[in-house]
Amino acid sequence: MDVESVKRLGARLREALGLTTFPVGVKFCRRGETCDLSGFKRPYKDLGLRMALCQVVNIARTYGWSLAVGLEDSFCMIGAQAAGLVDRHLDYIDAEVPKWHTSSREAADAIVRALGARSLEPGSVDLVLVAPLERSTFVPDVVVLYGAPAQISTAAKALVWHGVMPEMSFLGMASCTLIPHAHKTGRAQINLPGTGELILGRTESHEVGLVVPADKAELILTGMEAVRRIHPYPLAKFSLYEPRVPSWYQALTYDYYRQRT
Repeated sequence: MDVESVKRLGARLREALGLTTFPVGVKFCRRGETCDLSGFKRPYKDLGLRMALCQVVNIARTYGWSLAVGLEDSFCMIGAQAAGLVDRHLDYIDAEVPKWHTSSREAADAIVRALGARSLEPGSVDLVLVAPLERSTFVPDVVVLYGAPAQISTAAKALVWHGVMPEMSFLGMASCTLIPHAHKTGRAQINLPGTGELILGRTESHEVGLVVPADKAELILTGMEAVRRIHPYPLAKFSLYEPRVPSWYQALTYDYYRQRT
């Protein structure tokens, strides 16, 4: 895949699924890797704001901006740690944050283990590049889509056609960590947005996400064609009926018209 094919993929995904926001590409720039930042905004340097990773993704897909996020740009350290931007594991997050989301230490420990499994190696990444696919200047590691449940279900169904089984694991928090998780494991992830993404990132209440390793994203298009007979999208609606109205509203109908003329 090259940059031009990435741009075409973005436009085709948006059109085929009827998405109202841009499909987004995410690239993890490894330590020592040279990444071209021409045309990118840095949240802290350029905007004077530190941002959560989920917030950056939402800005890219709604504003159409390309953003490069480093440690100094990050507001949420859970996302920064999961993305490999932090040099060491932050034990204080394990101790302090999950307890606000659980009723017991055992439940909190389960969240800690899950977050650890989703995270990239500490200090392995310098920058996270986030941009709409259609305007991308890089080949992404993962592709992130947001849409209505039926749209994301359609994309996921298309992947299943090819034997790519999207996973869903819900923690109720830190849903941005599914992005590095998909990159780390090579497995597609369905994202039911959690607390931080809804409150800090402002993902809409009707939206669901899908995170796909970039090398599998084009399978959505061919899979949609293959499953169209059993799973058409846009969804077919049954409309072959004659409407009924209450007796007190009969004046608008043809039958009433015939009675009066």
